[in-house]
Amino acid sequence: MRMKRISLLALALVFIASLAVVGCGGGGSAEFTVTNLVIDPTNAYTGDEVEVSATVTNSGGASGNYTATLIVGGAAAGSQTIELAAAASTTVHFDYTPTTPGTLTVAIGEASGTLTVLEQLEGYWDVRYKVVEGSYIVLNYSPGGITPMKKTMNFNESTGASCMIRFSKQVVDGTREVLMPASEWVFPEFTVDNIMTGIDMDLILDLLEDATGTLYVEDGIGDVDLSSQSTSGQSPIQVDTFGDGTNDPAGSMLLPVVLSGIFDTSVGQEGDLPFGLIFTTGHSDNTVHISLNKKFDGSTIESNGAPFTEDGGVADYTGTPGTIVTTGTGDCLGIKLVGVRIDFQTDIHLVLEPASD
Repeated sequence: MRMKRISLLALALVFIASLAVVGCGGGGSAEFTVTNLVIDPTNAYTGDEVEVSATVTNSGGASGNYTATLIVGGAAAGSQTIELAAAASTTVHFDYTPTTPGTLTVAIGEASGTLTVLEQLEGYWDVRYKVVEGSYIVLNYSPGGITPMKKTMNFNESTGASCMIRFSKQVVDGTREVLMPASEWVFPEFTVDNIMTGIDMDLILDLLEDATGTLYVEDGIGDVDLSSQSTSGQSPIQVDTFGDGTNDPAGSMLLPVVLSGIFDTSVGQEGDLPFGLIFTTGHSDNTVHISLNKKFDGSTIESNGAPFTEDGGVADYTGTPGTIVTTGTGDCLGIKLVGVRIDFQTDIHLVLEPASD
């Protein structure tokens, strides 16, 4: 009888102890689930850093520890242990740098996704572009402070104007470096008539040096719109303001250039119109302020480009259509022509298409 009482007492103690353990945790055990796996970016190059995150939730009635392990391509790529109270959630973060190209399954617990890794390439793709219908150059100018005049020169494929753009095979932070070689810039001579009474001008637009810029291959990471002010007597004459506050789509480009309008007038004067300007696929506008020249003061010119077709940052960049524009005065305020001050403002609008072989 005494033995039976002792056994009952022992069972009672065990039962009480178990209640105490459960009670400390709020009435149950820890139960973990993993959801909301995020891979950023989902397309990356070898050597790029990829961030992987997921939400870990303890839906049980007791606090507990959970070891989150990042699995990439079936192999462990990192782990961390977290403590979660009952009914609590937290986000775990991992940084992962792929070293080989391929399509990889990425998982933390039961949550999974896919990462596409591309090989980081070196060098450039060279794409020759032809200047096609819809291209033009506008010159606003005011000789000797008289009422400004406007001349528009239209271009199409038959004029033979062309250029080359080199696209870097590497993508860094969502961008490709682009280069426009001066040696591959081809532009026809055109005539601007009645620059001054009885004086015409033959003009060749020349690229003086290789131009290097940026092509954005991801949506919403570059703001390529430009607004500039040109003021006579100040240095620099033209001041550019970048961006309108809204990032632009993939295929958007900024390309600073040094152009020279090499001219030969009908009265035998030769020279150049220096334009240090910036091509963009976005919006570009320029306003002139000349306090001593009321006729040209406030002259405004603007143009809108079009982004190149998105290449997605993958495969060979074989070239896509786009429209690059630039507006401004460069250094062309106060040029002396046949002894008279003349102010120039320009809008260059080039519609580009890949040239066929």
